[in-house]
Amino acid sequence: MSYQGPLSFSTIDWLLTRFKYVAQEHDINFKLYKKLLSVMIEALENVTKYSDQFKCEQGDEKEFCPTFLLKKCDDCFELITSNPVKNKDVGPLKAQIEKVNNKTRDELKELYKLTITNGKFTSKGGAGLGFIEMAKTSGNNLEYVFNEVSGAYSIYTFKVSFDL
Repeated sequence: MSYQGPLSFSTIDWLLTRFKYVAQEHDINFKLYKKLLSVMIEALENVTKYSDQFKCEQGDEKEFCPTFLLKKCDDCFELITSNPVKNKDVGPLKAQIEKVNNKTRDELKELYKLTITNGKFTSKGGAGLGFIEMAKTSGNNLEYVFNEVSGAYSIYTFKVSFDL
């Protein structure tokens, strides 16, 4: 399942509905469906949060439109998003992801409790709960790459894997 283009909440709704039908067609069990759905929502919300100022339909910049891909591999599902982010957001995003990736499952549970109660939010409105939740739900580290495309923007590619 894939999509490339501007992302809005109505587009996310359409993708979630489409995923429901794809999951039924491919007989994805309910437990895995819930996990994939939860992470899909978090990942797509992150894309809308960080690519809000980028107009991807203008000429050569169309190739930098947000993308979403959910694919089944031999032994896993991979959920991959890609979107432009402001270069000033790269450092904080890397730090949040690395903080989550360096925690054990029990440490993630504690970090979630601490984060949900400390009341600290970023300038984008998040507290980092999404990354914690995605790592807890998938049981795997979060993968990412930032490729600078201009003085102002980088392309952020994010991947979460789900073992079968």
